[in-house]
Amino acid sequence: MSGRSRRTQNQRDRNRRGQEQQNQEQESEPKGQMLELINEMSAEVRLHRDAFTAAMPRGVSPQQIMQDAHNCLRSTKKLPLVYRPTFLAALLTCASLGLRPGVPGLGHAWILPFRNFQNNGRLEAQLIIGYKGYADLAYRHTRVVGIASNVVRSRDTFEIDLGDDKLTHKTPPLGVPRGPAIGFYAFAKVQGPYGTERILTEPMSVAEMQEHRDEHAMHKEWVNGRWVVAGVWLDHFDEMGRKTMIRLRLMKSMPVALDLATAAVVDEGVRYDLNPDADPAKVTERPSDVPPPLDPHAPVRDSVVIRTPDRQGGITPDQDRRIAQLMRQRGMSKNDALDLVEKTVGERLSARLLNEKQASQVIDAIQAIPPDPIGGAVLTPDREEKEQRIVALFDGLDTRISAGRRLRDLSTLVGRDVRTPADVNDDELGDIADVLTACKGQTSEWDAAVKAAADQRKASKT
Repeated sequence: MSGRSRRTQNQRDRNRRGQEQQNQEQESEPKGQMLELINEMSAEVRLHRDAFTAAMPRGVSPQQIMQDAHNCLRSTKKLPLVYRPTFLAALLTCASLGLRPGVPGLGHAWILPFRNFQNNGRLEAQLIIGYKGYADLAYRHTRVVGIASNVVRSRDTFEIDLGDDKLTHKTPPLGVPRGPAIGFYAFAKVQGPYGTERILTEPMSVAEMQEHRDEHAMHKEWVNGRWVVAGVWLDHFDEMGRKTMIRLRLMKSMPVALDLATAAVVDEGVRYDLNPDADPAKVTERPSDVPPPLDPHAPVRDSVVIRTPDRQGGITPDQDRRIAQLMRQRGMSKNDALDLVEKTVGERLSARLLNEKQASQVIDAIQAIPPDPIGGAVLTPDREEKEQRIVALFDGLDTRISAGRRLRDLSTLVGRDVRTPADVNDDELGDIADVLTACKGQTSEWDAAVKAAADQRKASKT
């Protein structure tokens, strides 16, 4: 082949590869309804600009985290489908820690869709912090001068002596394959009173890391009749192993900055609180406590059947509220309710997965149970209307308040411990409704009212 023909063929190959890459990019671009969801969520992120500004380190523009949020939505499948408060809350956590989610070159963190079995299999946003994010946070401690987490492969030369603090890790010559991973280790260099000291971790084999993954990985999928690990642990095992060495082993022996300690708590967690002043470690939940069901249609411990409710003939809003009120009046826990539903309709379902006929049967079954004499409050039509009004006013606040915090705020306002709404009498319900109405949907006004009540009670005691 002549030189001219060779150049022509090379140009054709480049054009073909360029066209293939362009086609792949076009196929990966979100379209239709998904693009509309992305634009809606990006607009909602921009509405929380002030919250991001309050959460981020001083002097950092919120435009950065908002752009990162848009990139995450476009590049991560199903992320636009998650429960939106969890996505916004994950962004707030990243903002407060100074981490940038979804930037591959940095590797700080990722926000991924996660099916939370504690919330009936609802798709929520889960924050995953990468090992590079841990390293970046570790350097914020003044004594830390170096940190690394590495993978040992079969053809590497690796020796470690924890007693004498000796480490040898050599890779094969350039061009020789290193082989599959066989283990992980991490170390840090810290400034001590006599100079720089090195802190080594006990290495973990791949088998030990896989055992840790199988026990703690929360993202699992139903494949061939059983649940198997999926998601980030399956797609990026080496990177997750390197992160685990820092989080599980190294942090126990090295000086830790506050941001690094917070990251270890919020990593792989789900947050619902949108208060930028809240401590991320205190408002982040780890759903791993409830395992997935044995199969997608079987009863599970402390959870519910995972299935899509039938929208035709489903439970009505009035039935849903009625069941919740009857449960509170009788002091029933979530597990008590699931047991009663299973006994009544033959399936262990949450109330919102019942159809209209099943909901009527459950209401009759609950009404047959005598009211809790300790719970006390009788569900009169007037009281029912007040409770519905208070729920609607709470839901109308511009920032979501968790159920636990609602009960704490009610305890402050009435001056005694309130464990369920049934603990509040009719007159107190009316006063609380008046306070919420005066707040005009502003959570800050509600917080001020609760604080004023607390200060007044302290002053009266003195």
